[in-house]
Amino acid sequence: MSDSSDSSSWNNIPAPPSASRPPEAGNDQTSALMEAYTTRRRQILDVLNVLTSLGIQNDIDLPRVAVLGSQSAGKSSLIESMSGINLPRAAGTCTRCPMECRLQYGETWSCKVMLRFEFDSDGSRLSTPREVSFGAPISNKADVKERLSRAQRAILRPSMDPDKFLDDSDKETSGSSLSFSKNYVCIHVQGPEVPDLTFYDLPGIIANVSDSGNEKDIQLVEDLAKMYITQPNCIVLLVITCETDFENQGAYRLIKANDSLKARTVGVLTKPDRIEPGNEQRWLKILRNEINTLENGWFAVKQPDFQQLERKISWEDARTGERDFFSANQPWSSLDDKHRQRIGSAALANHLGQMLSDLASTRLPAILDTINRLLEDVNLELKGYPIPTYDDPKREIIMLLRDFTKNVAKHIEGLPPSWADDPVDPFTAGLIYSLNKKYDTFRLEVHRTAPQFRPWEAKSPPGKTLKSTLLGEVKADDPPSGCIGPEFHVDEVMDLAQRSRTRELPGNYPFAVKLTYIDETIRTWRDLTGDCFERVQGIMKDHLERLVQNHFGKYAHGGLLETVRNVVKEQFSRRQAITEKKLASINRGEDRPCTQNEDYFFHCRSNLLVKYKTIYRRSKRDGRLFDVSGDPQRLVNKAIASLAELGIHGLQSNEFVKLFPESKMDPALEIMAEARAYFQVAYKRFGDNVPNQIDASFVSGFDGDLELALVYAIPDSDTCREWLQESPQHARRREALNNRKDRLEAAKEKLGPIVRLLSRSVFTDPSPPPPPPPERSPSPALSPSLKDRPLTVLSPYPSPELSVPTIRNISASPNRPRETRLRGAEFTPKTPTALEERRSIDYDDIEAEAFGEEIKVSEYDDSEEEEEEEEEEEEEDLQLLSAPQPSSRALPGWPRTRY
Repeated sequence: MSDSSDSSSWNNIPAPPSASRPPEAGNDQTSALMEAYTTRRRQILDVLNVLTSLGIQNDIDLPRVAVLGSQSAGKSSLIESMSGINLPRAAGTCTRCPMECRLQYGETWSCKVMLRFEFDSDGSRLSTPREVSFGAPISNKADVKERLSRAQRAILRPSMDPDKFLDDSDKETSGSSLSFSKNYVCIHVQGPEVPDLTFYDLPGIIANVSDSGNEKDIQLVEDLAKMYITQPNCIVLLVITCETDFENQGAYRLIKANDSLKARTVGVLTKPDRIEPGNEQRWLKILRNEINTLENGWFAVKQPDFQQLERKISWEDARTGERDFFSANQPWSSLDDKHRQRIGSAALANHLGQMLSDLASTRLPAILDTINRLLEDVNLELKGYPIPTYDDPKREIIMLLRDFTKNVAKHIEGLPPSWADDPVDPFTAGLIYSLNKKYDTFRLEVHRTAPQFRPWEAKSPPGKTLKSTLLGEVKADDPPSGCIGPEFHVDEVMDLAQRSRTRELPGNYPFAVKLTYIDETIRTWRDLTGDCFERVQGIMKDHLERLVQNHFGKYAHGGLLETVRNVVKEQFSRRQAITEKKLASINRGEDRPCTQNEDYFFHCRSNLLVKYKTIYRRSKRDGRLFDVSGDPQRLVNKAIASLAELGIHGLQSNEFVKLFPESKMDPALEIMAEARAYFQVAYKRFGDNVPNQIDASFVSGFDGDLELALVYAIPDSDTCREWLQESPQHARRREALNNRKDRLEAAKEKLGPIVRLLSRSVFTDPSPPPPPPPERSPSPALSPSLKDRPLTVLSPYPSPELSVPTIRNISASPNRPRETRLRGAEFTPKTPTALEERRSIDYDDIEAEAFGEEIKVSEYDDSEEEEEEEEEEEEEDLQLLSAPQPSSRALPGWPRTRY
């Protein structure tokens, strides 16, 4: 929203011209140029004042000047010298709130005081600032001091009626006041001796408080100062007193650590009459910017001392005393001309005004662009806050409910994500996407319940290295995150099988043994099912609440939101009960081992039995499967080839374990293989059945009768009208948006003309005016009277190198090239008649751009209608420059400073 704060952008601001080079006597063209530039500068500062009055600084970082200094550094006296008014004074800290000083040239002196409230009592920024007039305009300077004192009391007690402070009746009302406030007093001073300048006086930086003070005030004042000076478009006027060591003044501490702040800071030394003898050279080095350097250098001012203030010295006498002090006292009187220009309050005020107007002239086009962008954003948001008007409230309710149910159905069906969606947020990531992630987690949790069979004996386990190898092979069917639950070794399984025998034939073992290991796994699935359904309910509930809030949040005040929310909750509870019954049925179906997927079951059992037998045999033979010398794989391949010759095909090398004689652990290995094979069948089935049932009964089934339930909840027309009542929050938001829109539109209206004029300004180079171009043969089409009548382009702004602005002559030419490059800015008019009638450059017919010492003039090929519209617009803009202005802006007793 604001411009870049880097120092390079500040270096591009045109430097103020020298004040030591007044125009030559009798140079009317230069005087006219000076007046045009002074007028333009005043208009730019006036625009800033208007924008500030509108409160646009709440939306955009406006160019401004902020006065920063430590407590008792002389800020108040400095402001008095620039404004010509007396400020309230008290022991200790004088300024308890910021003060905005709008100084403006005027024919007669006047002063207005206003209170500006931008923050509430908690320090939070108000959506719409208030600017309240505080009393009638003041015509006597002596009345300003008391009015400002009362205004500051009104700021510090914002809950009271400001009018009570005008007659001091506030002193009769009990109650406490704030120690400091972010709200501020506005003072608008006009007069013939008032410079064009606007600045903010900030409370002085304090290092400690009195015994009755609040330690938090120290940080509060510093934070208040930072709030202003950290804005990229803020020019900082750093006030340093010469009666205290430079290093002990806390204001400079806020500046020195930030290069961007130093680039837009102007330093001023106060109280030079109190410099300790022998320390003059140190302060002179600061003034010369040799130490404690600032990008914009330092000034020095001399204000009245305490005795002079007690005698109520006049502003004019104070300025005379300042001039006499610097003229009569060393080392100030012997300063060279360069640094003499940085002595005195008038030079400082003019320099600040120049900096502020130059900064504004470079920033205003970007500010206007920002205003246009903010207006688009505000208008877009306002579309979501229409003024409610309903002819048929019941029909409106039906349409709202129908839109809601359609949107619910779309989310349940599944919406494709967009690039801006947050995958972490279940709502923006999509309902189905979020649910699928929970289903994947559920399937993984079920898989991790697999029985952990270990086909080696617990009593005589293999070696550590071999065991690690065999463990990796047996875990090949487990999930990467591993399984949970106890381990079952082959000898433990065999022991259980033998103890379970009753009246079975030899070699047979009860089915209950296998059922024991199956139940050990499946009995945990019921809890996993409940956890999965709870997670799905949580996502579904949050998603539905977001949808309900999005559709009916603005109708909370009338009761519609609560009614829809209750209907949705009832539907949620119904679907929840139905789904829980369905899931309980699925869990009961897993209580008895059963499968129709015989092929997959036999396939898994066969593979697992071969694996378990192989691992068991290797665990007993140090990892070897065959008791042969040499390469066993060669013999295996030979055997497979021999069996193939006998017509036995498809035998794999790992299946040779079936040919070995039965071991005593074979029954246990078969039990382990069959139990694990059934798990493989059951967990895949269960991992699909549960999510499918949740989706069918709870998710997809949610919108089945939702619309019907909502329709049944629609009351009579009167109740529907109450439902559609606008909430106070909604109305306040629309009001705040409209207020902001009004501010932005008013700012755009004020900025438009001045920005257009700035865009048409022609920057001339600093070289002296060149001789007239060679005379050319007149064209028959040209009037003879035009031949020797050059047009004059006055540039209201200097170039960065300009000391005294120069004037370019533009002479008529008989030729009409499409583009002309020339010195002296020759201009080819469209027609002689137009030239004679206008006698001025039409900026809408040409475009002038600076190229060093050359000016490039390009002719536009606009239609006649566009030319007429642009000419009317230009005439309106040029009215800003039409008012006559006085030729002198100097303060009494000081030479006129020209910019």
